[in-house]
Parts: sequence; structure tokens; C-alpha cells
Amino acid sequence: MVSESPRRRFSAPSGAFGEESTIFVKRQPFTQVAFDEIHLKEDIEEDPSLATTLKNNLFCSKKRLWKIISTYLPIIKVLRYYNIKESIVTDIVSGITIGILHIPQALAFGLLTSVKVENGLYTSVWPVLLYVIFGTSAHVSMGTSAVICIVTASVVDRQAENFKATFEFNNATTNFTTWEDIPEFMDYKENISLCVAMLSGLILLFMGFLRLGFITAYLSESFFNAFTSGAAVHIATSQLPALLGINVKRFGGAFKIIYTYQEIFSNITSLSWQTPLVALVSIAILLFFKEFINEKFKHKLPIPIPVELLVVILATAISYGANLAEEVAVVGEIPGTIPPPVIPDLTGFQDYFVDCFVLAILIFANTIAMAKICAKKHNYEIDDSQELIAYGMCNFASSFLKCFPSAVAPPRSMIASNMGTKSTLAGVFVTILMLLVIMAMSVLFEPLPKAALAAIIVVALKGLFIQMADCRKFWRINKFDFVIWFFTIVSVVFLDIDFGLGIGVIVSLITVVFQTQFSRGFRVGRTMKESAFVEHKRYKDSIESNGVKIFRFQSNLYFANAEIFRNNLYKATVNPRKLLKFLKKQEKNQEREEKRDGRKVSKTSETGVATNGNVKKSSSQLALVTGDNPAFAMDEVNLQNNGVQKPYGGLKRPLSIASNLTSICDDDDEVDPEDGEEFVTDDKIRRMRRTHHIIIDCSTVNYMDSSGANVLGHISSEYEHVNIKLFLAGVAASVRDTMEHAGTFEKIPQHHIFLELHDAIAVARSKAVVPLQPFLEDFTYDEAAEESTLVLSVNDMQFCLHVLGNLKFDV
Repeated sequence: MVSESPRRRFSAPSGAFGEESTIFVKRQPFTQVAFDEIHLKEDIEEDPSLATTLKNNLFCSKKRLWKIISTYLPIIKVLRYYNIKESIVTDIVSGITIGILHIPQALAFGLLTSVKVENGLYTSVWPVLLYVIFGTSAHVSMGTSAVICIVTASVVDRQAENFKATFEFNNATTNFTTWEDIPEFMDYKENISLCVAMLSGLILLFMGFLRLGFITAYLSESFFNAFTSGAAVHIATSQLPALLGINVKRFGGAFKIIYTYQEIFSNITSLSWQTPLVALVSIAILLFFKEFINEKFKHKLPIPIPVELLVVILATAISYGANLAEEVAVVGEIPGTIPPPVIPDLTGFQDYFVDCFVLAILIFANTIAMAKICAKKHNYEIDDSQELIAYGMCNFASSFLKCFPSAVAPPRSMIASNMGTKSTLAGVFVTILMLLVIMAMSVLFEPLPKAALAAIIVVALKGLFIQMADCRKFWRINKFDFVIWFFTIVSVVFLDIDFGLGIGVIVSLITVVFQTQFSRGFRVGRTMKESAFVEHKRYKDSIESNGVKIFRFQSNLYFANAEIFRNNLYKATVNPRKLLKFLKKQEKNQEREEKRDGRKVSKTSETGVATNGNVKKSSSQLALVTGDNPAFAMDEVNLQNNGVQKPYGGLKRPLSIASNLTSICDDDDEVDPEDGEEFVTDDKIRRMRRTHHIIIDCSTVNYMDSSGANVLGHISSEYEHVNIKLFLAGVAASVRDTMEHAGTFEKIPQHHIFLELHDAIAVARSKAVVPLQPFLEDFTYDEAAEESTLVLSVNDMQFCLHVLGNLKFDV
């Protein structure tokens, strides 16, 4: 390692070099080992043993007990620090407002889930109360959710086909016109939805206790956008029969949406005008208030007008007054009591367990995204792991109370955010209102037309349909995002939701693999004015230190891209394999010329290149170096015969001269007409030989496996064969540990690993020695006259004179 005093300035004359030849060293250049010897804590334990970990965590105190209890039961902390005077009024008003929105959505989404209407009401009670106890976000509104309902419905309807295949009709059931009129059929579908909620909740609890929330990081925004948009198509399709007032057969599996539309068009003539009229009037009222009144006067209205509830009340009143139940399908009887807990029958759960896992991921991803948006807006923190536990309890515990899977509803949560809800206690008032509706007012909704509920669902999908236009954004931002979006939405729409979900996840993972294959590396240069390290080819004022090439790889280094890293490095800097091959080929060409010309000239090996593990050296060497080393050094040379000495045993080691010129890139490959391989020229070899140090900036590499470490070792060995030294800079501690265990330091000395990029550059430039041999056109030695003759081309002579004329040296 080169040791320089702090704030010492090294300079060479400006001119052709510009400011590139000036270095300001503000501290001593450090290798990583030297820096650690001075600054690393002696008592640090990077990998504590299991016993140490248990010892540090298994203890009990009042503070620890309070922290554990308040973490897993956040309601305790809320009650402990709740400010009644400042918060109670806001929480009561927002709770009642959100509860009002729950009523129509509970009725509508109960039908959307393909179960009983009352199941939607129950799902708007118990998950809300459970989130009050276990949740950490004041604005998340748990309950029915359109996307989760339609995914659950796909599982319920698929499993219902098994019931239909085994059900035997009897005298009590032969008079029913549809399957939905058979109580046993609806009970079976209800049980499936409860089982799905239970299993999804268990999976969420498992993820929460193991802190596996990072799984959602592998599902991109484009995936969720496409999935929810595709699900919106299925939701709207499922509501078309209710909007038109026709009965159609339910389909499941691949291409069910095509079969459904075929069934709708084949039965279109059986519709009655009353049902479409109710649907159109409901849609018109909803859009008028949502898009005009609420949107235009949102700054003047204290809360948005609950138009969905108004539509429910108006449609119920008209249906009751006009006795539309005879012409229009209505909700019918709704139990006015809270059912006792039941234990779901898990028979056959293995058929839909994978669906439950996917559903759990969707519940968490959608809900946590909304929770983080609200937390950022109101400047508070949420606990991701505790949120997972909360969602798990909302689904697992509520499944015993006849609730289907629940999640956040973005419209309700945004209203809670806009109203400034203070705490999760607002959910208590939502629960009270919904219990009153079930126990006292559920009978009032029996004449409610199903077409009005279908209209509420379809209008609520407006945002999901609009977001389909985001495909243009994904195309402009990243083509991989568009690929994920396209395959996901096409498979969701035309195959099925569960098929589309799996295909979308697989395509997302495949794109990750492809993006790994497109990992990018580039040479780094320094801007002349600001001395900033930038991509060399991208900036016009970027320069490189002569003989030193810096490479940066913008990715982690592991088995999937290790060879890509090697290829990018060799392409951007110097390919040692190609250089070694060039030198051998050049030597063979020289031997053929010598035999043809009949001359006897001593064999030479290019500038000390290692061949078969042996380094051939000459007995004379001329070197110009910078720094504290002598400006002009002679090795085994006596200044006779005009400074040229008779080599010991012939010329084996070439003359060399230091340079500060900027490196030149290799030209495009040319084909050798003799063997079809790459054409070798002296100029090409000479330019490749000017590089004496390769520096890899590892600051962007956060992870490395054994394959990546082995590749680094192999690269270092290959550069050693052509007398190029490999330096590493900015290597993370975890990466160094991997390299140590992989045995990489046996090939890359630890004094070649530097603290920062500046340290590596300072040391590499202080040792800069550029061989002169690549500039030789011909070198002859006359044994009789004991004289050596060195012939230089005009360009190379100008180069040498330029260097010698601009560097200060003493003999």
C-alpha cells in the first residue's frame, strides 16, 4: 500500500493532460484491511451464536412486558393514550359515516360473493371490530371488498359444481326454479366461503409471526393494476344478469367469461323492462351525485353525500310502494339476529388451499398499501408485521361467525382519511351501527331490488376500468412492466381469476430473471471540472486515467449473472483471454517471418506476459513513475554505448515508460483472412497493453454468492497472466465475508481491496508503469558491435517525447 501524508498534493504539468493530472489527497489511501485495523470495533460480534441470541432476548421486565402486550394488542396503547376531548367527536362522526357506506356495500357484496346477503352484513361487523383490537391504522376500513369478493366467488362457484354433481333432488326440492333457491346449496356455498376465510386468516397469521411481509415485494404495481382491472371485468359480467333481470347458468374454469356472455345473449329476449329501468335509474343517480355533486362541491361538503344509501332507500321504497317484487328480483328475507358461532367444515380444503394462499397475499398487499398511503398522509407509523396479524385475525376469527374473507375498501378508507379519523376506535361506532341495522332494520331491506345493488357494484368499478389506461404509462416507463400487465390482464379476463393470478405471478418472476440477464455494467470516468465519477461514454467531459480502467456493475453478483458480469467487464475494459491469444498469435507470426527472412533474432515475450505460469523478463528496464518513487529509475543498466547496454543473455524484459494519457478503446473486431479469427495488429495489442490496473467499483453490489465470488477470483487470475492488477473498491462487509468463506482472497490479495474508489485510484496511479515494448516497431541487437538499436514510429516517438518533456525527473 502506498502511504501518503494528509493533504499532500501531487501534480504534473497541465497542457494536453488538463486538470486530469492533478490529484489532491486529503488523507492516506486505505485498503479495507488497514482501515479495519484502525477503526473496527474489537468487541463486535457479526454472527452471534444461537445461545447468545436467546440470552439477549429471553428476559422479562415491566417495560418488556408492556411492549410485548401493546405490540400484539394495539388497542391497549390506544386506550392508554386516548384523548377523549380532542378525538371522541371526530371518531363518532367518521364511524357513523363509514357505517352508512357499509350498509349498501354489505348487501351488494354479499351477492357478489355468491353467498347469502346476510353474510355480507356479518362481514361488515366482526372484521371491523377485530381490526379495532389488533390493527394499527386509524383509517383502514376492514369489511367487504369488491376484488376479494369476486376472487372468493370464483372459488365458491367452482366448489359448488361438486355439490351439484352429488346432490339428489327430492320432493321438497323439485319445485325450486334455480339452485340459489335450494337452502342446502346456499348452506354449502356459505361453508366454502367460511373455510376460505379461515385458511386465508391462518396463512396471514403465519406470515405475521414469521415476518414474511416482504413476499408482496415480488408483486409489482403493474401486476396489481392488471389483476384488479381484469377482476373488474368479471365483477361487472357477474352483475349483468341482475341488471337485465334474466337468469343465466353460472360457469367456472377457463374461458368462463366467454361462456357467460354466450348465455346472456341467448337469454336476452327473456328480460322484462322493469329490471333494466331500475338499474338505469340507479346508475344515473349514482353517477350524478358521485361525479357532479360530490366531486364539484367536495370542498364545501363536510362529508360526501352517501348516495349509495340514498339509492338503497329510494329503490326499497319504490319497490315496496309499487309492489315490484312480482316483476323484479328482490333481496328477500334477511335474518334479524346475530347467528351463534359455527365451526366450518374443512372437508376437501386441499382443493382450494392454493387459492387461499393467493387470496391471503391479495388481502395483505391491497390493505397494507392503503394503510401506508394513509399513514404517510397523516404522519404516523404502522407496524407491517402487526398488520399481518390483524388481517389474519379479521379473517380467521370472523370465519366462525359466518363471515367470508374481508379486506380494506379504498373508498371507505379514503373517506375516513379525509374526515381525519383519530384512532381505530372509530370502528367501534361502525360496528354499533351495523348491529342496529341487522337486528332492527334488516326487515326493511327485504323489498330491495337486486338490480339496484348490482348498479352500486358496477358504478363502484369505475376506477378499476379507468386504470386500464395505465398500460400506456407502463409501456413508457418499463417494457417489462407492460409485459406483466398484458399477460396478467389477458389471462385474468379470458381464462379465469385464479389462472390469471398464477400466470401473472409466474410472468413477474420470469421478468425478474430476464432483468437479471440484462444487468448492466459500464466504465467509469471522472468529469474534468467537478471530479465526479460518471459513466464514461455518457458524459462528454468525462476522462479516464491512463492505464487505469474503472468498472461498475449495477446489480448484485450471484449465480444468475456471474458470467454476464465477466463478459461485461471484459468488453468494457480489457479482455485478458483475447490479449493472451493475440500475443501468442503475434509470436507465431514473428517466428514465421523470421524463418522466411532467414534472420536469427532472440525470442521475446511481450512485456512480461505469463505464459504457462512462467514470467519472462528482460535484464534492462527503463521506468518513469510518479509519486515518491524515483522519477527516473534504472535497473541493471550502465550508461554505456549511448545509454544502451548489452542485455544479459539477450533481451528478455522490455523497456517501459510511464504515461498519463487517456486510454483508448478497442476497435471493432476484424477478421483474419488466414484463419477466420480476429485479426491481430501491433496497434491493437499496444493499446490493450497500456492498461495496468482494473478497478471494480463494488459499492453497488449488496449481495454475492459463491458463484460470484469464484468468478471474481478467476478474473483476477486471468488478469495476472497479462500483468494487469485487479483492485476492488467499496466492498460491503457481508460481501467480504462471502469472499473469505469462498476462498477468493487466495487469488485476490486483501491489500487489493480498498475502502473507497478514490483510494484504489490513488494507489493504482502512483504505481503507473506503462510498457514501452508495445510501441516498438523493431528491435535488433548486433552481437559483434555489442549495440542495440531501437526503432520507433513517428507517432510513438512523439508520444515518448511528449511524456519525457512534460514530466520532471532527475537522473
